[in-house]
Amino acid sequence: MANHVSWSIRFEQINDAAKARWQEMTGNLVQSNYEYWFGDLWVDGKEGSPTTEEVRQYSWTTDVIGPKWCYIQDFDDDGCSGYSAWSAPEEGLVKILEELEELDPNIITSFYYDDEMPNFYGVYVYEGSEMEDGFEDDEDELRDRIFMKEEYKHLKEQWDEDNVEWVTDDDGDQTDESSAAEEEFRDIMYEIMNEAQSELVDETVKYIQERQEENDGVGC
Repeated sequence: MANHVSWSIRFEQINDAAKARWQEMTGNLVQSNYEYWFGDLWVDGKEGSPTTEEVRQYSWTTDVIGPKWCYIQDFDDDGCSGYSAWSAPEEGLVKILEELEELDPNIITSFYYDDEMPNFYGVYVYEGSEMEDGFEDDEDELRDRIFMKEEYKHLKEQWDEDNVEWVTDDDGDQTDESSAAEEEFRDIMYEIMNEAQSELVDETVKYIQERQEENDGVGC
């Protein structure tokens, strides 16, 4: 069974024309079991558009969306969120943005995602359909990110780097200290993940907006 990857697309900056187009796209979605098939965003019945059957084919989904299946669970005027198989729908996001940037060249979008284990998580920020900045951490990089924080260095002391596991005793069982450390690690890891993601988004959105303002002022 495929690992679920949760993801969120948020328009950090979008004009009315692009928002209206996004509303048209989400108007194509058909609810089934409280969720929506991602590919239905483009099933509008117009000549040249894909059909409901086409967007559910493996070849179309992997070529256009990325993952072999992808569902939207919630959407509003400022984006959508859902889950997909093995990876986030980066190709699908770019396809959305290629349409919206025709109406709003200055659209800014954040793209959060994380694997259910989590084996990886990441975030990217786009200006138009071009990725401006972002990162993806695997499990080891997340652990290092936490261990580098002064308030969590005590967790690092209970991690066996050589054997890639929490410290065990001579019988191969976790010690009380390492068991408590692992529990604390699990309690805080999503907080640290979100902190890293949000920090990247805030800084990058601010940078893009300042650059856009500077460019708008050129020649005035």
